[in-house]
Amino acid sequence: MTSVLERDALIAPKGPIHRMRGNTPSQLKLLTAVLAVLGLLLGLVAALGLMRDTSSLNSLRSRTTEVSATSDLYYRLNDMDAQAANLLLVGYHPEAGFDVPASVNAQASYTTYNKDRSAADADLEQIAENPVLNTEASKLLDTLGGYEADIADAFYIDGLLASQKPGTPPPAALSSYEQASAMLHNSMLPASQQITEQDSSAVDASYSSDHSAISTFGYAVLGAALLTVLALLLGNRYYARKFRRRVSWLAVGAVAALVAGLLGLSTQLGEASHLHVAKQDAYDSIYALDRAQAVSDDANADESRWLLEDQYSVLQTSFFQKTSEVGGVPSVSAAQAAADPSAYYSALSSSVGKLGVNSAANTVSGVTIDGFLGSELDNITFPGEAEAAYDATQDYNTYVQDDGKIRADAEAGNLAAAVSLDIGLSAGQSNHDFNTYMTALGQVIQINTQQFDAAVSAGQSGLGATAWAELVIAELLLLSLVTCAGYLRLREYR
Repeated sequence: MTSVLERDALIAPKGPIHRMRGNTPSQLKLLTAVLAVLGLLLGLVAALGLMRDTSSLNSLRSRTTEVSATSDLYYRLNDMDAQAANLLLVGYHPEAGFDVPASVNAQASYTTYNKDRSAADADLEQIAENPVLNTEASKLLDTLGGYEADIADAFYIDGLLASQKPGTPPPAALSSYEQASAMLHNSMLPASQQITEQDSSAVDASYSSDHSAISTFGYAVLGAALLTVLALLLGNRYYARKFRRRVSWLAVGAVAALVAGLLGLSTQLGEASHLHVAKQDAYDSIYALDRAQAVSDDANADESRWLLEDQYSVLQTSFFQKTSEVGGVPSVSAAQAAADPSAYYSALSSSVGKLGVNSAANTVSGVTIDGFLGSELDNITFPGEAEAAYDATQDYNTYVQDDGKIRADAEAGNLAAAVSLDIGLSAGQSNHDFNTYMTALGQVIQINTQQFDAAVSAGQSGLGATAWAELVIAELLLLSLVTCAGYLRLREYR
C-alpha cells in the first residue's frame, strides 16, 4: 500500500509554483519578469519624483505671486491714504507764498492716488481667484468703494476753497478724510494684512512639505536602485551557478541601475537645493522687504496725518509702532518711542552706526536692528545684496531722523515749516529722503527677485525634456539588458 502511495505522489501533477521552481526555463522567465518589474519600479519612482518636483516649483511660483499681490494691496491702500493726506496738506489752491513742488502738488497726489486705486483693484481681482480668499477679497472690494466715496468728497470740498494755508483744509474735507482713513485703518488694512499673513503661512507650509517630499523621493530612487542592483547581482549569481556564466548582461544592468539611482538622487537633491534658494534665501527676503515697503509707506502716511489732524497723539503712537516694525531697536520699544521719540531716533542712529559692510565678502556685521530690515540683514545671500541692504538701512535712518525735525517744527507752532519739510524734495527733506529709501529698498527686492526667478528657472530647466529623456533611456537600457540576459539563456532550451 505504501509503495503505491509513493508512486502516486511521484506521478501526481505538480502545482504551478513547484513547476516554475523545478523547471529551468520557467525559473528564467520568472527571474526575468521580477527583474523587469523592479526596473519598472525604479523608473516609476524616478518619474513620480520628477513630477513632484515640477509641481512644487510651479506651486511656489504661483503662491509667491499671490502673496506679492496681497503685499502690494497693503502698500497700495496705504499709499492711497498717504496721497490723500498730502493733497489735503497742500490743497488745490495753496495760499500765496507757500511754494509747493509740482511733483507733490494736489494734482500730482491725485494722479498717484488714482494709480494706486487701479493697482489695488487689480490686486483684489487676482486675490479673488483663490477660492480660499475670495470672500475676504469681496468684502475688501465693497469697503474700498465706501472709502473712495469719502475721499472723493474730501477732494471735492477742498477744491472749492480759494486759498488754503499749509495743513489747514476745510473742516468738512478733513472730516470726510478722517472718516475714510478710520475705515481704512480699522477695517481694510487689518483685513489686508490678515490675507497676506494667511497666504504667507500657506507658502511656508507648502515649502516645508515640498522640500521634504523632494528629498524623500531622492532617497526613494536610490533605495529602489539599490534593491534593483541587489536583485540583478543575485540574478547574475544564479546564471553563474546554473550556466557557468560568471558575468552576464545582468551585471551590466546592475551598473546601469546604480548609475540611474545616483543620478536620480543627484537630481532630487539638486531640485531641493533650487527650492531652498528660491524660498528660504530669496523669497523670505522679498517678503520681509515688501512688508518693510508697505509698512514704511503706512508710517509715512501717519506722519502726514499727524500734521493734518492737529498732531493727534494716536497717530504719533501709530507712526512709531510701524517704524519699530520696520527697523526696531532692542533698547527702545514702540511704546517708549511714541512717548519719547528722541530716544528712538538716538537708538536707531546708534544701531545703524554699528553696522559694517564688507562688499568683497558680501556680509553685514554688527546687526542689532530687528524688524523687517533686521530680517533682511540676517539673510544676506546673493552678490551685491549686503551693500544694497546696508544702503537701504542707512537711508531708512536718514528718513526717520527727518521725522524729528518735522515734529520739532510742528510742536514749536511752525506748521508751515513742518509741512514744507514733510513734502520737500530736496536732500535733507522728508519726501526726498523717503523716496531715496524706498528706491534703495526696491534695489534689494530686485536682487532677490532676480535670484528667485533664476532658482525657479534652474529647477524647471533640470526637469525638462533632457531629464525625462535620460530617464526613458535608462529604463529602456535596463529593461533591454534584463530581457537580453534572459533571452540568451532561454535560447539554449529551444
